[in-house]
Amino acid sequence: MTTILLTCGETSGDHHAARLAEAILDLEPQTRIVALGGPRLAAAGAEIAFDISRFNFMGFTEIVRGLPRIARLERSLGRLISGGGIDLHIPVDYPGLNLRIAARARSGGVPVLYFISPQVWAWAGWRTARMRRAIDLMAVILPFEVGYFRNAGIPVFFAGHPMASEIDPPAAPKEAPNPEQAFEVLLFPGSRRQEVRRHAKPMLDAARLLRGRFPRARFIIGRAPLIDEQDLAVPPGMREYVSVAERGDSMLPRAALAIAASGTATLQAALSGTPPVVVYRTSTPTYLLARALVRIPWIAMPNVLAAETIVPELIQGGASPERIAEAAAGILGGPDRYRDLSRRLIGLRSALERPGGIDALARIALEMAGGAPAAGLVDRFGVMSDPSRTDGGGA
Repeated sequence: MTTILLTCGETSGDHHAARLAEAILDLEPQTRIVALGGPRLAAAGAEIAFDISRFNFMGFTEIVRGLPRIARLERSLGRLISGGGIDLHIPVDYPGLNLRIAARARSGGVPVLYFISPQVWAWAGWRTARMRRAIDLMAVILPFEVGYFRNAGIPVFFAGHPMASEIDPPAAPKEAPNPEQAFEVLLFPGSRRQEVRRHAKPMLDAARLLRGRFPRARFIIGRAPLIDEQDLAVPPGMREYVSVAERGDSMLPRAALAIAASGTATLQAALSGTPPVVVYRTSTPTYLLARALVRIPWIAMPNVLAAETIVPELIQGGASPERIAEAAAGILGGPDRYRDLSRRLIGLRSALERPGGIDALARIALEMAGGAPAAGLVDRFGVMSDPSRTDGGGA
């Protein structure tokens, strides 16, 4: 029986890893997938040996406090690999832990297929040498990553972004809502508790300010799987027009706007043609460290893909309720700007698509587990569906 170790560390990784696990099991139902993962991977048929809810850290200071728990997890994963029987390791993003486990696996003769590259092109180019030693094949989901990793000497395969096939494109750009009619604004404070604690209150305060300008607006907080209801307590005076829904991403097609913490939700909004206002707050040490390391001027993926600022980004002190409400009102109250922004967001989809990419990646994973060399598989399956885009664009 083929056994694959699949490791991810947060909600979006669990989501994307689940799609790959499903594709693998569709091809070879007898495959055993052992995982560091969450509810999506479990539902896909993986055996959850380590639950990500216990290791869901973000930011420098939070990770430091969680180091003892991470160290215990790393030792457990190391024992699993050294015990034999693992035919392939598939790390999914989450570089801090995953790169160490990948190095351990590859040094022990286990091939490594890294799915969803860490964003080293944005802030940690120094990691590429380490990645070259630890990874047999990098499967990327952003087009400009192909040229980056090829230039770094790492075999690369473009799988397409999973969201491009999960979110249906609108038939036409969206129109700004009529302020005389009811409309919905989605709030996405994040998928980790630390994010929610920093973002929920300013988002709710911004919702209160927006309600004053748009009396028919209603606000829905998207609750991520690892977030409890009590983490999203709505003040009693706002419950008439603010509610909480699981995830909330399925509501994007009908929403007028998203106010979202930088991350998965911003790209989900873009692909649905729904303009987002992107916010992000973190601890001061983490922010100062990021300012020193990050080499690109954007944090929101729609802006990274467009290589220019097309959606508002409000960071740290700039993510105040007043600034959030002002940015949101500027989009909602400008029909021409709204329509043009929706059109530009929809246009980002073409760079992310690769029909059948996940299925092809599942075949590659099974062949690597069977001993096939990565370079030959890339030649067989092709790096990208459109060779003219091989070197990517964007950031």
